[in-house]
Amino acid sequence: MLSPTDAAVRAVLRRACIVQVATLSPKGRPFVTPLWFVVDRGALYITTGPETWAGKNVTQHPEVALLLGPEPAGSSDQVLRLRGRATCHRGLPSWRVLLRVALKYYLSPRALRAELRNARKWRLRQRYYGQISGGFGYIRVIPTAAEFLPRP
Repeated sequence: MLSPTDAAVRAVLRRACIVQVATLSPKGRPFVTPLWFVVDRGALYITTGPETWAGKNVTQHPEVALLLGPEPAGSSDQVLRLRGRATCHRGLPSWRVLLRVALKYYLSPRALRAELRNARKWRLRQRYYGQISGGFGYIRVIPTAAEFLPRP
């Protein structure tokens, strides 16, 4: 096991755009969903609504596992697994976190290229976010352990 603050862990977190969030349902069933995230002051802030499956699951079972693959895809034979404790929050995170989200997913050259490539999906994304009840929210994860695993 590595510390979540290890240099190799931080490098993966800087490069990755998507995190696979693994939670447990209230009945103990696993649920995995890919979501956007940013890191701020040692915590991961994951964008999702409080009424999504991930948000509801974290409320019941705060222990989560996060998987981050190599980016660009196929550039490594390992994935990073973080374990941590999560809390689900209603409303928007701090301005500092929102700025990080904007810089990472909307304003960086890499993000702009991805957005333009997926312009046809904007309406689909708008419909997805429109159906989420409960308003804005986010999941905050404090990582407790990290390890690199062989890529499946």
